[in-house]
Formats: sequence, structure tokens, C-alpha cells
Amino acid sequence: MAEKFYIEYYTDPLCCWSWGMEPQLRKLRYLFKGRIAYRYIMGGLLRDWQHFEDPMNNISRPAQMGPLWMEAKHSTGQPVEESIWLHNPVDTSYLACMAVKASEMQSHTAGEAMLRELREAVMMKKQNIGDKEVIFDIAGKLQEKNLLDLEVFKKAMHSNQAADLFRKDLEALKIKGITRFPSLLISYGERTVQITGYRPFNVLVDAFKALDPNLEIAENINEEDYINSWEYLTHRELKEIKDLAISRT
Repeated sequence: MAEKFYIEYYTDPLCCWSWGMEPQLRKLRYLFKGRIAYRYIMGGLLRDWQHFEDPMNNISRPAQMGPLWMEAKHSTGQPVEESIWLHNPVDTSYLACMAVKASEMQSHTAGEAMLRELREAVMMKKQNIGDKEVIFDIAGKLQEKNLLDLEVFKKAMHSNQAADLFRKDLEALKIKGITRFPSLLISYGERTVQITGYRPFNVLVDAFKALDPNLEIAENINEEDYINSWEYLTHRELKEIKDLAISRT
């Protein structure tokens, strides 16, 4: 059996560029399924607005986040409702990060589903994922899909264990020197490459090929099978598989 690639994915439910890179990452996972093992590391992008400042993008208050989200929408093609920052601004991403960790305590699948639902809620539905009731509503929907137990999740959200898991994620960021999201550390054997920021699919593939020059990539994707592999796909995510223009150098 071929050796697996291991990915540490540093991200945050509130990161618009991570949401923007979902189409590429989903296609990557589909093409390399069975060969990728990964874990999510929550970045704590927004503790609160008193402690937040992004000098690179000139952001220090909620209304200034809108233009950045608008840029992400036009650059990535993913649906983004930037008006949330005027009408229903999120005041923290810490609770959402905790929700992912609390879900992961039940299963990796539950954690991943929570992260995806949180992103859809804030990016597409303008829901404030800094509100615990919004998070509990999302968890309730995941319970209806038999992905997690709502009462167990609620207890986990108030537990020291979930807090410790999130704290360890924040410590991992400092140790690895991660300052931007999304960031991926991709390991294969004893070698590791890092990808920082939003990148097109061919850049991700090039990173995998740098680790394994003998890597083979599928020439095409069965659209019906791909659609059935995910609960929901945006138009941009579906469009990503229409073009498999991959460099084979």
C-alpha cells in the first residue's frame, strides 16, 4: 500500500480565505482518498475586537472586515455574504473553534461536519457563529443527521477537555510559527512542505508531487460520483472539478 500524506490544516471557521479554498481541498481529498490523513487545528482568528488588529488589511473593527470578505468572494468565486459585518457582526471566533473541538470529542467526522456547517452559516447565511445559540442550533441539525449527540456536545462545550484541546491548537500555532490562514503542513515520510494562504489547485498538487515525484493524478472525475460524495456543494465547488488542467511536469 502506498504511503500516506499527513496534513495539519491550520484554519478558523471565520476565515474567508479558508472557505475560498474549500473547492480545491475537496477535489484534492477526492482524488487522493485513502492516501490522505489530516487533522484540523483551530486558529482562534478573532478572540474579540478589543484585542484584534490586522494591519496588513487595515482592519481593527467589524465594518472594515466587509471589504476583505468581498475581495475573497471575487477572488475565489465562493459565495460570501460580506454584509454580515454591517448588520450582524461576529464578535468572536473562539466559540466556533471550541465547537469544532467539542465535536471532535465525539468523532473526527463530527468535527469536520461542524466546521463545514459553521462556515456555511456565517459565509452564506449571515449567521453569527459567535452566538452560542446559533452553534447549538447547528449541533441540533447535525444530531438530526446522526453525526453527533446534542446533549453530549453541550456538555463538552463547557468542559475543560474541549478548552484544553483548543488551547493546544493555539500553542501549536505558536510553535510552528503559523500567522496566516489557511496554512497546511503536508508531510510524507520524513519530508514536510508548507502552503500558506489561498492557493489554486495546481499549487497544492505541485506540493504533493514535490514530496512524491511518482504521484499519479486521475485524468477526470465522475461528476455524479463527486456530487454524491458531499452533502452540499457550492457552484464554485462543482466548477472546480470541471477543469482538471493539472501540470504534469
